[in-house]
Amino acid sequence: MEAEATQPHRPIHPPGATDHRGHAALVITCFLIIATYVLLCDLKGVNTDEGLRLGIINGGQPFRHDTPPVPWEDVLQTGKPFAYQPLYFLLQRTVMNVAQSHSEVLLKLVNIGFLWLSLQGLLALSVTWRLLPRLFLLGAFSFNAYLLMHVLQIREYILGVTFYIWSSWLVLQLLERKLQRIWWDTAWFTAYGLLLILGFYVQTWVVFVAAAQGLFLVVRRHRDRWRFHAHLALSYLMVVAATLPFLRANHQRVDVGRWGTEGTDLWPQLSNGFHLVLTGHIAGHAAFTEFLFWLWPVFIAAAAIIMMVMARPADPTTADARSAFWHQGLLMILSMTFPFAFQVVYFFRLDNLSVWPRYFVIHYFFVFWLLALAVRYLHALASSGELSLKCRRPLQALVVTAMAMMLGAGVYQTASYYRAPFFDTSLSPTSNWRRLAVEISRVLRPDDVMVVHELINQSSLTFSRPLPNRVLMLTDLERADLDSSKRLVYLESVSSLPQRDALAARMAALGYIHLQEVRLHAPDGQHFIPDWRLLVFQR
Repeated sequence: MEAEATQPHRPIHPPGATDHRGHAALVITCFLIIATYVLLCDLKGVNTDEGLRLGIINGGQPFRHDTPPVPWEDVLQTGKPFAYQPLYFLLQRTVMNVAQSHSEVLLKLVNIGFLWLSLQGLLALSVTWRLLPRLFLLGAFSFNAYLLMHVLQIREYILGVTFYIWSSWLVLQLLERKLQRIWWDTAWFTAYGLLLILGFYVQTWVVFVAAAQGLFLVVRRHRDRWRFHAHLALSYLMVVAATLPFLRANHQRVDVGRWGTEGTDLWPQLSNGFHLVLTGHIAGHAAFTEFLFWLWPVFIAAAAIIMMVMARPADPTTADARSAFWHQGLLMILSMTFPFAFQVVYFFRLDNLSVWPRYFVIHYFFVFWLLALAVRYLHALASSGELSLKCRRPLQALVVTAMAMMLGAGVYQTASYYRAPFFDTSLSPTSNWRRLAVEISRVLRPDDVMVVHELINQSSLTFSRPLPNRVLMLTDLERADLDSSKRLVYLESVSSLPQRDALAARMAALGYIHLQEVRLHAPDGQHFIPDWRLLVFQR
């Protein structure tokens, strides 16, 4: 029994795995998922974090209709002071250069393209499954307001999710290799090394998942152990060789201590983070999402308890589902444990940045894969002829409940995102960059110079609406040629009101001694945008 338990999981292709109707259902489901994301992709403008990324993508320059293609060198140079990896910015810059466009929809379509790649990874991982659990996997994974938020922002998180999916698939493939064809074996481990390198240059979080995957491979592989370890070492040597020069040349770090931990408890942060993963909303959002938050873990626990109390099944499909739950479940748990441990240690030792809600997307795929493994096992057991009808009926009810809740949650969360797409953006229908850009363009005169506080504001404003006027940051003001400019128009945030007197003195030193405040109208035309106002400085 012990020898049998330690054997690597070998997939068994169940009858009907290549059923054409099932294949058509999967294709239609993927099409509906992608179509939904495309239809929702233009509900809101860019937010603050996207503005910073757009500034890097555009090489630190304002967006203009007549801007020539920005070279990669400018993108890399602009990104150096920030704690971001460069691959996403270079990819989006390349798309913009080829398309000769900086359309917001275009850049979000790149993210949706990676969502499609993620779906293909889920299908590859579940290729031996029956149709119903595969549909559950696709639906539960895709129709989630939290994933909608991450995919439909110009940020790199969906690339990280894609990496987690395909690297997990590749790890499971490596574990099963017999190491009998040296060149093919080397090619597979080389592919894993290349994937790790790409993941590193997308997002540094992948380091923790890569470490968990390495531990999983070392612990689970028993046949040809030393040959296997030698091949695996090749993958990691490739990663070291490809990343060490970058790490030596780029010393960017997160602004540690900026956010602090005073007044912040760990548990509410963790609760919100995992509520978002499981339900798409923070804790306490609604009774339905609270119910969903507790329901999904119940399915995982139910599958685990049933496996422990029931004898090993003789039915090959059920046996395969059982083996996969324990085997792949270990990989999922390790892949969550490593980054989670980092989040908690970082929280206590440095600041609360590591437990911000957006970063729990690291766990997103692993949670839903574990859930889908549980539903797959329950479905296989409920369909098995080994149990009596009396025993199968509760299991069938569980599977029906899982499918019904997946459908209900998908509709609820998609509608929720449609109604309120501004989550995690500090924006609203009243106060957002699209509205600001329209109002600012009404105030500007042809020879005015637009002044903003920093790169985030510059890129967010000009990306939302390219201006014919010059757009300067405050840091560039004293060095700029202002001889022909009678007015400087400054975009002031409410949070910077205490600095207005110092700003006015700075403008007066440049010869702009007259100050006029201009309020920006809200969409109804009756009220004003509360968060911003324009300051017009005139000679």
